[in-house]
Amino acid sequence: MSQPDLQQKETFPIAIVWDLDGTLVESAPDLATALNTLLNEQGQHTHSVDKVRPMIGAGALKLIERGFREAGAPLNPAACNALLPRFLEIYSACATDHTALVPHAREALQYFYHAGVRQGLCTNKPYAVTRQIVSALDINGFFKSIIGGDSTPSKKPHPLPLLTCLEELGTRPGDAVMIGDSGADVGAARAAGVPVVLVPDGYTGAPAVSLGADYVVGSLADIPGSILPQPPIRRTA
Repeated sequence: MSQPDLQQKETFPIAIVWDLDGTLVESAPDLATALNTLLNEQGQHTHSVDKVRPMIGAGALKLIERGFREAGAPLNPAACNALLPRFLEIYSACATDHTALVPHAREALQYFYHAGVRQGLCTNKPYAVTRQIVSALDINGFFKSIIGGDSTPSKKPHPLPLLTCLEELGTRPGDAVMIGDSGADVGAARAAGVPVVLVPDGYTGAPAVSLGADYVVGSLADIPGSILPQPPIRRTA
């Protein structure tokens, strides 16, 4: 992935807003550790990392809800809320043990940084642990805005987190692109009036091509060319 030339630079969107889990980072092993520790403490069966992966993406409460339901011990909302502080305590202690950037993530971030594109991060992961992860992976400096799942009253797929990120970036929805991996990213982008590109191997139980994005790319290595007007973006089969 080479650095952009000046002609390319002029054709980029003003801003790119990234999702985190499943888009830029592989965090499933540490999330599975935290969930399984909590399940063990409550006397419930644990899950493999592969089983936890499609549970990720709608915030910690949803992960707890899904994890206990799949263990055969469904919780009501009050019970999930009661377990949230303990889950976050466990997760904060292990959040960077095995979490790593996905292939080509650093190169993509560097590419747009050198192109002068404003980059933001909009995730349903709590803000504090998001900061912990991006600092540990040394990508904090790429982002002019970081919005976590508790930064606004609503989470993706509600548009508020994405719109808040764009406001902090000083960018209008029509001048930005959202890059994510899930239906929540598509929903937030659609509601905010932002074009959305998905990567194919994120944390979703459905094929990326079925989620209604504008485009699905083969990998992050394809992102720089895919969001330029020329060559045209195309869907992958």
